[in-house]
Amino acid sequence: MNAGTTARGMQQTGLLFVLSPALCWLYPEGEARARAFARYGGHSNTHPFMIPLFVGILLSLEEEIARGALPELAVSSVRETLATTLSALGDSFFSGTLLPLWALLSVSLLLSGHTMLTCVAAAVFFLILLFFRAGSFFSGLRHGMPVLVRLKRLNLINWVDRLKMVNAVLVAQVIWHLPLSRIKPFPWDVYILGALAVLMASWMVARLRLPRILLWAMTLGALILMDVDLIGM
Repeated sequence: MNAGTTARGMQQTGLLFVLSPALCWLYPEGEARARAFARYGGHSNTHPFMIPLFVGILLSLEEEIARGALPELAVSSVRETLATTLSALGDSFFSGTLLPLWALLSVSLLLSGHTMLTCVAAAVFFLILLFFRAGSFFSGLRHGMPVLVRLKRLNLINWVDRLKMVNAVLVAQVIWHLPLSRIKPFPWDVYILGALAVLMASWMVARLRLPRILLWAMTLGALILMDVDLIGM
């Protein structure tokens, strides 16, 4: 689906390609098949890691439509909302939390000289992602829309807050392994203040819901002022 992404329809072409075998099997008659394909002729976009769940739920709805248990408009009324909901969850949990966690963990391990352990961690994260995508597809296919209730019970949003605190600790770990640690005498005051600033920024983003772009702008401004000697360290 991502290989077929276009600027106009986003994942529209890829979604039709993925659904086409099932739609042809569910609707052997030409007219019903044409209407089924037409239901997916519009814009479609969701998070790449949530695509299997998205497709599984859509196929579950199409099975109900093919049996006459649901009207054909059922898919059109939920498809866009479902895509947006799963996209928001994927952006927050995967792109905003787990991927940075894996990246920071890998950088920390590499700076510590644990190359093999870094490869093992990457393989483990990759396998977990594959199992999640496969499991979410079959769960969506089997249970349909009610699977969203089960997904809500996982409470991934609260896990986002906890994992972001872990990411803040990993940032401090990465800073520890930078050339700063080889300075003699070691500037403990600068390091401790920097680590506390990272932890405080993470807490403010997670708890106070402050926009991250504001914190980045403040940090960048401080670095620029330091570079032109308007702020001394």
